Amino acid sequence: MPRIGIRLIIVAQCMAAALLVLDASAAGAAKIKMVFPGPVTTFSLPYLVAQKQGWMEGLEVEDVHVTGDANAMRVLLSGNADIGLIGTLNVLASIHAGASIRAVHSWQPIGDYSLVLATGKGTKLADLAGKTFASSGPGGLPDQLPRLIMRKHGIDESSTRFVQVGGHAARLQAVIGGRADATLVNTVTALKGVQEGKVTVIARLSAEFPGLGYVWNVVRSEAFNKPELADAFQIMTDIGIKGSRFILANPDEAAAILHERLPDLDLPFLKAVVRDLNGENVWGVNGGLDPAVEEFAADLNMKLGNLPVAPPAKDVLEPRFVDRALAKLGRYQTK
Repeated sequence: MPRIGIRLIIVAQCMAAALLVLDASAAGAAKIKMVFPGPVTTFSLPYLVAQKQGWMEGLEVEDVHVTGDANAMRVLLSGNADIGLIGTLNVLASIHAGASIRAVHSWQPIGDYSLVLATGKGTKLADLAGKTFASSGPGGLPDQLPRLIMRKHGIDESSTRFVQVGGHAARLQAVIGGRADATLVNTVTALKGVQEGKVTVIARLSAEFPGLGYVWNVVRSEAFNKPELADAFQIMTDIGIKGSRFILANPDEAAAILHERLPDLDLPFLKAVVRDLNGENVWGVNGGLDPAVEEFAADLNMKLGNLPVAPPAKDVLEPRFVDRALAKLGRYQTK
C-alpha cells in the first residue's frame, strides 16, 4: 500500500505538471481580433512584414475587414474586435462623442492619399466642382478629406455628391467604370490608375496638409486592465516599429512581401510604390504617436467644422506601449 500510495502521488504530480505546461502553452498562444477599414493595402505593410519575418512571438491575430472607418469603429466599440486600424478623424470624432478609446500606436501615421479625377474630367482642383466622389462611407477619410481640400481652395462642395463604394481598389474601379468622377485613394491605387491612363492626380494630401494624421491603431480603454490584451498590444506595437524600419532599409523585399498579398499588381510596380512611400516618410518608425500630428489633425478639423473642439493629445494618445518599445529598440533617426 505505501508503494501504491507513492506511485499515486507521483502520477498526480506528473499530471499537475502536464496541466501547468498546457496552461503555459495556452497563455503563450494568445489570440486577438483586429478590424481594418478595408482590404489589405499599404497601411498594413509593417504588419505583413512582421508576419513574414516571424516576429509575432506566438500571438495569433484574426483579421476582420469591413468597409470604412465608421464601420471599423462600430466593430471595435461593440467588442467584436480588440484593436482597430481607423482613420484619425473618425477617432477624434468618436472620442468627442464619448467613446472611451485611445490610440496606442500607428504603423502609418502620415497619409499617402492622392485625390484623382477620371481622365477627361479635368486636370485642376477647380474641376472638382459638381463632381461625384466615390467614398468608403460617411465619416471616413475618403469622404472627409476631399471636402477639406475643396474648402481650403474655396470650391463649392455643396455641388458635389458622394456615393459609398468601399475600399481603395473599389473606389478606383468606380471612377474607371463611370459610377463616380473622382475619389481619394492611396499611392498604390492612384499610381495604378495613372499607369493605365484612367485617372489624373489632382492633389496629394501630404502636400495639401503636411503632418495631417492618417491612421491610428485604437483600443478600448477598458482593455488596458486586461494583462493578456496589454501584452498583445505591446507585441503589435513592437512589430509595427520593427516592420516600419525594415521597409525603409529593404524596400524591394518589403514590396515582395506586399506582392504576396496583392498578386494582381506587378512586383516592379509595387517596388516603385514602396520607394515612393519611403520618400514621403509615412511609416511609424518610432511608434507613430507624435502629439504634433494629433494636434494638427484636431485643429484643422475644428477650423473646417468637422469637430466642435480640438481634443488635446493626452485625451487621444496612450504612449505606454510605444515608450516601452523604444526603450528596447531605441529611437530611429529619419534622414
